[in-house]
Amino acid sequence: MYCLRNDVQGYLEVSCDTPDALIVVTRLELAQLSPFYLDPQSAVEIGGALLMVMTVAWLLRQARKYLESE
Repeated sequence: MYCLRNDVQGYLEVSCDTPDALIVVTRLELAQLSPFYLDPQSAVEIGGALLMVMTVAWLLRQARKYLESE
């Protein structure tokens, strides 16, 4: 992570303690900082886990219906 300040000639890299400095982060740093950022692999894993839970719930429901009909 590094900080920039808007200067007359453009942007100048400064210390992050400088007031009015803009904090610049890379995409990897953003992923580490943000709790809402998901990479595609994590999203696929969460989706797969949800499908497994829904499948188990459906199977339990079908078993309950079968046992009720007996």
